[in-house]
Order: sequence, then structure tokens, then C-alpha cells
Amino acid sequence: MKNDKMSLIRLLSTAAILSVGSAPAWAQDQAGASTSSASDTTGGEIIVTAQKRSQSINNVGMSITAATGDELLAKGVVDVSQLSKIVPGFNYNLTAYGTPVYTIRGVGFQDNSLGASPTVSVYVDEAPVAFSSQTLGAPLDIERVEVLKGPQGTLFGGNSTGGAINYIAAKPTDSLKWGVDASYGRFNTVDLSGFVSGPISDTLKMRVAARTQQANAWQYSYTRDDQIGVVNQFIGRILADWTPTDNLKISLNVNGWRDRSDTPAAQAVKLSPTSPFPPPSAALVNYPLSPRNSRAADWDPGISFRQDSHFYQASGRIDLDLSSDIVLTSITSYQKYKRFQPMDTDGTALANFRIGLKGGTSTFFQELRVAGNAPGVNWMLGANYQRDKIHDINTFFIPFAVTSFLGNPENVSRQTVDTKAVFANGDYEIMDGLTVLGGIRYTEADRDYRGCTQDYDGTVAGSGFFPGATRGSCITLLNNFTLGEVTDTLDQNNISWKAGLNYKPSNGTLLYANVSRGYKSGSYPILSLAFEPQSSPVTQESVLAYEVGAKLNLGSTLQLNGAAFYYDYTNKQIRGRGVFAIFGVLELLVNIPQSRVVGFELDAAWKPITGLTIAPSVTMVDSKIRGNFTNFDVAGNQENFSGQAFPFTPKWSGNTDIEYRWAMRSDLTAFVGGNVNYQSVSYGDLARSAPFKIASYALVDLRAGIEGDKWTASLWGRNVFNKTYETSTGNIGDFITRYAGRPATYGVRLSYRY
Repeated sequence: MKNDKMSLIRLLSTAAILSVGSAPAWAQDQAGASTSSASDTTGGEIIVTAQKRSQSINNVGMSITAATGDELLAKGVVDVSQLSKIVPGFNYNLTAYGTPVYTIRGVGFQDNSLGASPTVSVYVDEAPVAFSSQTLGAPLDIERVEVLKGPQGTLFGGNSTGGAINYIAAKPTDSLKWGVDASYGRFNTVDLSGFVSGPISDTLKMRVAARTQQANAWQYSYTRDDQIGVVNQFIGRILADWTPTDNLKISLNVNGWRDRSDTPAAQAVKLSPTSPFPPPSAALVNYPLSPRNSRAADWDPGISFRQDSHFYQASGRIDLDLSSDIVLTSITSYQKYKRFQPMDTDGTALANFRIGLKGGTSTFFQELRVAGNAPGVNWMLGANYQRDKIHDINTFFIPFAVTSFLGNPENVSRQTVDTKAVFANGDYEIMDGLTVLGGIRYTEADRDYRGCTQDYDGTVAGSGFFPGATRGSCITLLNNFTLGEVTDTLDQNNISWKAGLNYKPSNGTLLYANVSRGYKSGSYPILSLAFEPQSSPVTQESVLAYEVGAKLNLGSTLQLNGAAFYYDYTNKQIRGRGVFAIFGVLELLVNIPQSRVVGFELDAAWKPITGLTIAPSVTMVDSKIRGNFTNFDVAGNQENFSGQAFPFTPKWSGNTDIEYRWAMRSDLTAFVGGNVNYQSVSYGDLARSAPFKIASYALVDLRAGIEGDKWTASLWGRNVFNKTYETSTGNIGDFITRYAGRPATYGVRLSYRY
């Protein structure tokens, strides 16, 4: 034991130095050994903490997908966006400004703003990662991931209407353990990751993990000899568990990442001028549109699109046993994010709509709760507070835009959000096999806003048409007909709740029914503010969700899960459009008064013969706008969108993973496997017009390898049939554009565990 401690101290010292100063990563394979108590999804027991206590997933009456870190590593799920490979009903896309949007069962928020609260919240060890753009490092060296579907608010620290993703980091171990993963793939992708873990003293254990990836460019210009898409990322985490007494445990999690990769280049699909006058230039009219090729794109020449963004988070958790049945828990977290992210969003080599995205966020979070249990009863009471500060800066370079007479404007906003909540949750077994559960949460969210469009280069000031305008000053026309900064406040409150029944008629069978209401707070947009009314916020949205489901463990060979759901959606927040003088058609944030989502999910894990595992899933999501809702299409034509489906919401999606394993000898196992991920047609706009169509696609991944007691060697391929597909579409500048998914990639991976 003493030798273990000395070896660990030396290893941790080296790893900690590397975790501060290494270089970066983008996502083909993920390192990190799982020390999980969860097993795989082949019919064995999976232990989850979705209800803030350890339970078998088959005893939790809600729709959950859980997977261990080893499962994710084997299937190449090393980024939040790739959860669609294993999570029924999960979808991902990028907005035109490169902001990731996570959607579950059609509930997502398509907004470019840095400080937009997501509908699907991400947590690491129950500490919230406040905004989707900060989630790059969440999957590093994890024990497991748990994806909860439907409104969340009575158990987790932030309200959300779509769901919650909780990554549980692999914890420090009682003895010295370490591991490395090395992968080499197409585009000279080098992916290296590792961890070291063990005791420092009798009461202190530590774990250090890091991952770095470098890759060459993967996109090319179809109009000149040029490339873009270099990958340069680094992720690191240091964990410490201190147990000074038998009834007290203190945990520290310090993590962060740095991203110096190129931003993705868009593909121009169709010319769509933002204003009918002046007419577009010949250069715009005659510009060749992108071929349908995953790698082909275009961007402004001679400009670096290398970002330099970074994030760090420190969270501490204290668990104090007040008695054998009551635990007091405190979670404190602080995180900071800085963004420098240049993007060419118009898909051409003309400076039509190039953006410099800058700014940052800071978040402080504190939760205090007490939980207890007695025969047949589990309960929890708590409160939390969160303060978010957001500074969002968008600088536009538009000399080839039809509105180029405005010069190069800059949109600036600052928001401060104070969120306070108290909550209670519990369940009670009213009779053998029948449990009633419920939860309630009261939330106040107070948001202060300041923002305007500035005259970045002095063009507007020099025109003489706007008295009082100076270079760098606000040029937003306020309601009092002066130029200046818009200030506003949005103070809202809500009561979210959940009630349900769990029934276990026999061992291995769970039937459940839930009804819940969840909220997502309102927010202000980051837009080119010609007029003050454009800055009007979207108010909070709510979802009243009904769900019934079953979890059936049909012996050692088959696990079958199913759920049907109906969501009554009020004031859905969505990116719409408005028509404004001079500026033409501009995007806005709007509320859809009434809409609904209805659907079902089925998934299974089947072992028909020894060594063979088949895990299929299918999801149907039918979304629809109800009543009268009028807005504008891309050309500025007003339409009634009643009956339309939500943007970026395929009706059908599914995935199937198959793996076969066999013993080559007593100490050597071989395996082959594959994954098919499918989604049906969707559209990137309310009008469901052809240029915004995202065609259906099926992506195939393959893997094969051998493994011994401590090592694994494998070959892998992603999108092996080189399917061309889109992840997003939008109307940016004077062009409708799309972002293409990655082409075929392939490589080799070596892993070792000690």
C-alpha cells in the first residue's frame, strides 16, 4: 500500500502538470476506465442515481437511458452530440453561429445567443454546466452517463423542459490504477487520453484524467486550393475525495478545456437576400453554390478561423451523515467560459456574413439539500441558487452584403440572471409493489438585460444620417426616437411538479405512469437591433407531460423497455422572423402559444446466443403547432403555421447496435460490432421549404478487435459508407446555408489498463 501511494504521488504530479499544459481533442474515441457499478445493457443490472440515490434502472419509473464509460468508448460516443447513437429520441444540431443544440423528443431551443438557457440541461456529478457551448469536456473519463427524458425540475438544480444529461465522473480508487488510450485515424487524427488514480493517504484519494487530440483539416474549398477544419483541443480533470471521518465525505472536481480548432465552414445552398433593395451584386448572384459533398465548403480567403475558447469549473460536494438514515448534501460550483470564435456563416469566399463571436460567461451555483429514508419512504428537501453573468459580442464583416451600406455593425449584450428555488421530492410504497411518488419546486428567475447594435467601424457615424452617432456608439433606435442602449428586466416565477405511480406486479417487471410540468426560463436574443422592439424577450415556456411506460426484464436474454408520451406545450420558444425597414427580414425569438408533442419509444437489449448482443431502439415524435400562429418565411411573406411540425424534429429516429464476442483462448477475446443510427426528414425552418430540408439518413459505424485482461486493440470506422448528410440549415446573410456532417473516418485504437 505504501508503494502504491508513493507511485501514485509521482504519477499524479506528472499528470497534473500535463493536465495544465497539454494540447487538445475532438472526438473519435474516448479514454477513461469505468469503475462503475453499472453493467452493460445486455440484460444485467444497471445502477443509476437519477433520483439522487442508487437504484437499479429497472426500479426507476421514468424513461432513462444509461451507459457505462466503457460502453461509450467502445461505440465511439465521446461527445454529447454523439449520444444519438445510444439514446432514443435524442437529436443534435448546430445553429448558424455554431452553438450546439440538444433536443429530446422534439423539445429543443434553436437560439444563437451565448446565454440562452437550454431545454436539455447537462450536469457533471450533479453540478450544472450552464450553457450548451460549455459541454465539450463533460464526457471525459466517466463512470457512466444517465439521460433523463421529459421535464426536469424537482430533482436537478436547473429547470428544463426537455430532459437532463448527467455525466458521472469515474471516481478516485482505493488502490493504484492507471490507463491510457491511443487512437490514430483519418485526417492524421491523433487522440491520446489517460488517467491515474489511487490513495494519497488513508483518508485522501485522487484521480487525474486528460485527453488531447490533434487532426488535420477535413473540409476543402470548392473554388480554390484551400482547406479548413484543423482540430486542436485539450480536456483535463482533477478529482479528490477526502473522508476525514466515517460520517463525512468531501469531494472536489476541478476540470476544464481549451479549444483552438477551426470553426466549421458552411455550405451555400441558395441566394436569399436579406433586403429587396439595393439589389444583390453580380458577385452574389453569380456565386457558384456548394456541391452536395460532406467535405466541400467555402469561406473568406486569407482569414484565420482558428478559435481560442476555454472553460474551467471547480465544484465541491460535502456529504454529512446526520444519522444512519439522513444525509445533508452541499454542492458548490463556479465556472467560467471565454469565447473567441470567428466564423464564416454565408458559405462563400465573399465577405458576405463573417462573424467574430466573443464574450464569455460566469456561473456560481449552490445547492443544499437533506435526504432521508425510512421503511417504504424516501424523501428529499432542498434549495439552490444560481447566478449567471453573460457578455455576448457579435462583430459582423459584411462588405459584400446587400446591407453593406451599414458598414460592419457589432451586436453587444450583457445579461445577469439570478435563479432561486426550493424543492421537495419523495416516494412512498403504499402497498407491496405499488409506490406513489411526487415532487414540487418553486423557482424565481430574475434577468437583467443591456444591449444594442454598435457602429463598429464608424460607417454609420460618417454617413451623417444619424445625428449623435460616433464610432463604437450604440445605433439602436429606441422607443423615444434616440439612439442608445436598450435596458430591460424579465422577472418570472413558476411552480414545477411531478406525480406518478410505479407498479411492480412481479420481479423484473415495472409499470409506471407520470404526469409532470416543467419550465424553461425566458431570455433575450442577440440580434442586429435596428429598433428597440426587436430586443423583446421570449417569456418562459412550459410543458405538461404525460407518460406511461414499462420495463420488462424477460430473463437473462432480453430486456424490453417502452414508453408513450404526450406533451402539452405552452409558449414554446423558437427562432422566428420579422420584417423591418432597411434591414428586411430579420430573425427574432418568439413564443408559440400552443403546441403539442405525441410519440412513443421502444428499445431492447437481446442476447439470443452466447456472445451476441442486439440492442435496437425506435422513436416516433409527432410535433404540431396548435391554433393560429403567424410568422414570416425567409422571403418575408406572412404565413399561418398552424399544424406545422417543429424545426429540426424528425418524426422517426432510431439506432441499433450489434456486437458479437467470442473467446479465442482463455485469456484472449475477439469482438466485432456495428451501430446504425437513423433519422427521417426534418426541416430547419417553420415553413418547411425545400432549401431548408434535412434529408433522411442512416449512418453506419463498425468496430472489430481483440482484448486481453488489461489491453484492447481495435479497428474502428465511423460513417463507413461515407453518407453525405446535413446537421443543420439556416438563413444567414444573403444565403441559405447548411452544415454538413463528418465524412467517413476510420482508424486504430490501443488501450491499456493497470
